[in-house]
Amino acid sequence: MNRKPVIKGAELPKKTQEEQKRGRGRPKKDHCLKYRYMFRLNDSENEKFLEMYKQSKMKSKSSFVVDRVLNNQLKIIQINKSTIDFVMLLTQFFAQFRAIKNNYNQLFTTLVRNIGEDKARYMLKIVEKSTLEFIQSKLEIEELATKLKEQCLPK
Repeated sequence: MNRKPVIKGAELPKKTQEEQKRGRGRPKKDHCLKYRYMFRLNDSENEKFLEMYKQSKMKSKSSFVVDRVLNNQLKIIQINKSTIDFVMLLTQFFAQFRAIKNNYNQLFTTLVRNIGEDKARYMLKIVEKSTLEFIQSKLEIEELATKLKEQCLPK
C-alpha cells in the first residue's frame, strides 16, 4: 500500500484521466473503424450487388464494398467446365501423339537394325498413307485449339 500521508490544509494534486483509468477492458485498436456510410439499392441493383459479392468470395459484404470503392478493381474469373474438359482431352491427345511418334521411331530403328535400311523404308511406305492422315488430323486439332483459345480466353 503506497499511500502518502495527508497534510491538513494542503490540496492533493488532481489525477489525470489516464491515471484514473485502471487499464481494464479491451485494448484500443490502432486503426479504429469509426465512420459509417449507408446506401440503398433497388431490386435489380441488389441482385447485381449480391452476384458480384458471391463471385468475389469475400467473407463480409462490408469488406467487399470497401474493397470495391477504394481499390476500384474487381476481377471476376469465370470457369467454364466444358472448356476445362476440352483442354484436358487435348492434352491427352497430344500425349497419345507423342506415344505414337515414339513407337514409330522405335519400330523404324528396330527394322533398320534387324533387316536393313532399304527394306525398313519399303515396309514403312505401307504405313505412310495412314501416317499422313494422322498428321493431317493432328494439325486440324491444333487449329481448333487455337480458335478456342482466341474465343474463350480473355486477353
